Amino acid sequence: MDKREHWFNEGAPLFRRALEQLGLADRLPTTEDRYYACPCCLIAYPFEAIESQVLTIEHVPPDALGGKGMLLTCKRCNNDAGRHFDAHAIKRAEVHNLLLGRQTNRPVRAVFLADGISVRGEVQSSGAGWFMQGVPRRNDPAMLDAHERALREASERGEAPQFNFELAERFSPQHADVSWIRSAYLAAFSALGWRYILRPALDPIRELLKSDSLPELPLVIGFNPTADSGSRSVMIVREPENLSSVHVAIGQYSVFLPDPWGIMSLQELAESISGMRNEEGGVSAMLSGQLASWPKKPMYLLDRAIP
Repeated sequence: MDKREHWFNEGAPLFRRALEQLGLADRLPTTEDRYYACPCCLIAYPFEAIESQVLTIEHVPPDALGGKGMLLTCKRCNNDAGRHFDAHAIKRAEVHNLLLGRQTNRPVRAVFLADGISVRGEVQSSGAGWFMQGVPRRNDPAMLDAHERALREASERGEAPQFNFELAERFSPQHADVSWIRSAYLAAFSALGWRYILRPALDPIRELLKSDSLPELPLVIGFNPTADSGSRSVMIVREPENLSSVHVAIGQYSVFLPDPWGIMSLQELAESISGMRNEEGGVSAMLSGQLASWPKKPMYLLDRAIP
C-alpha cells in the first residue's frame, strides 16, 4: 500500500464521522462508500481518485521552500496554488535570503548601473558573498560593452567605479502571503483534522485560495527575519484571549488562524493583531497554549479525540 492509499484509508472514515457529528452527513452521495475531501476545495472524492491520481501528495510548505509531503489535496488545487501563489512566495523568499546574506537557490533579477550605464542581470548569494552577472539575452550588446568598458576604465585609472544595483525580481507580495496562509491552513488541518477545517470560521481562508484575483487580505501573517528558517510549530493559543487562535509558524513566517472553539473569527483576529502594532509596524506578544507536534502526515488530533 503506497502513502496515498494509506492516507485515504485513514482519513476517509474520520471525514464521514466528522460530517455526522456536525449534522452534515447528507452531503456525501452514499452512506457506505469511502470519500476523502480535498481540504482546500472540500470536494469529496472516492477511492478511485487515488488510482487516477486526482488526489495528490501536497508538500507543506511548497517543495521549493523546504516542504515535505504531508497530506492529500486534489490535483487541481495543488497545481493552481503552484501557479497562482507559490511561485510568488518562492521569488520573494529568494529576495529575502539575498538581503539577509543567506544562500539563494536561484538567481534574483537585478539592474546594474556603472557610471550611469544600466545592464539587466542576476545576482546570487552563496551565504559568504554575492555573484553578479549581466544576462546577454536581456540586453543590447552595445550596452553590455559600454558597461564593461566603464568598469574597466575606472579600474585602469585606479578609481572605484560609480556602481550600484537595484533588485528587479517581479512578484506579488499579496499572492506570496496567500501561499504561506495556505501552507499554515494545510498544516493546521494535518495536525487537527476535519472537525477543525469544517467550521464556518475557516470559509474565508478557502475563499482566498479559489482565485488569483484577491480581495483585501486579512492581516494575520507576520514575518520575523531573525527566526530560524527550519523552525516549524502548530500551537492552539489560549492566551492572550484576544489572540485565541491556531498559530502556525514556518520559518520566518507566522500565521494566525481561527481557533477551534469559535471564539475569534478571522476578521476579529486581524483587528486584534492590527491594534497591537507598534510605531514600526511590528507586533510582539507572549503566546500561551498547547503545542502540537509538527505533522509529517495527517494526524487528525481533534477527530480522534472525540469518539
